[in-house]
Amino acid sequence: MVEYAIETSELTKNFGDLIAVDHVNFKVEKGELWGLLGPNGAGKTTIVRMLCCLLTPTEGTARVEGYDVQKEVDRIRKIIGVCPQETTVYERLTGRENVNLIGKMHKIPKTELKKKTDELLEKMGLADRADDQVITYSGGMKRRLDLIMAIVHDPPILFLDEPTLGLDPAVRRAVWDFILELKERRKTIIMTTHYMEEADELCDRVAIMDYGKIIAEGSPENLKEKSGRGDVIEMELIGPVDSAMKRLRDLKFVKTVSKMENGLVVVAEAGVSRLGEIIETATKAGVKVGRIRPQENTLEDVFIHLTGRRLR
Repeated sequence: MVEYAIETSELTKNFGDLIAVDHVNFKVEKGELWGLLGPNGAGKTTIVRMLCCLLTPTEGTARVEGYDVQKEVDRIRKIIGVCPQETTVYERLTGRENVNLIGKMHKIPKTELKKKTDELLEKMGLADRADDQVITYSGGMKRRLDLIMAIVHDPPILFLDEPTLGLDPAVRRAVWDFILELKERRKTIIMTTHYMEEADELCDRVAIMDYGKIIAEGSPENLKEKSGRGDVIEMELIGPVDSAMKRLRDLKFVKTVSKMENGLVVVAEAGVSRLGEIIETATKAGVKVGRIRPQENTLEDVFIHLTGRRLR
């Protein structure tokens, strides 16, 4: 039995003198939603294309469900679904015809295909436009259709390359809900994104990429706990602020405490979840705590900590 859904060893891709992916190693467990987070040009899409057998590695190896991406291409293509970054719909066909085309390529029986197509079009809010030519669809509608085409054959492994790129917030939320539903069905999902909140909301684990290398990997919670500035908590205080500052600095999880005009700014590891302890410590110093403004550490902070610059 294959232990991992995806496994790479020193995976590398060069385009001439450009090293797009630089000796990358990672493992994705079955049923996991694993995210590749990084700026444009970091190598995320190149990794996906190698795993989907669309690009041949320059060095190293990769396996999908135990199958080698260079030697067992046909086996891999039967068990994966791909929603690429570029829209791949056929604009002269209707939405329904696009889905049916993919279903027939995977030899789904006619009755089953009709049922699946109807269900997916309804779920993604495209049922009322299913028989219109795709050329009349908006960008968001085409993106949702792309996603349907990637999963109509019910593959165990999905590759979603920037699945919500360019979508408005309402449509993005609908796509998130759909991805979470697929996750509940124990699909293995490899998703690339440069949206911090998307990786934080959806992924079980995240690999942060920069210049072709994976520079950090772990759950969003773990990465935020280990890296970044920490949670920032602004506290309005009345009373002996200096005494409260001294007590708060003694807490092991507190990184810094500084004064603001009417209180203190506390930077702490997992500070939001430890807010009760922070307030209790401050009040023991004899201050009265007023308004509190917590700001949770983000994956953006992690990226800044690791690279010295913002992702966007």
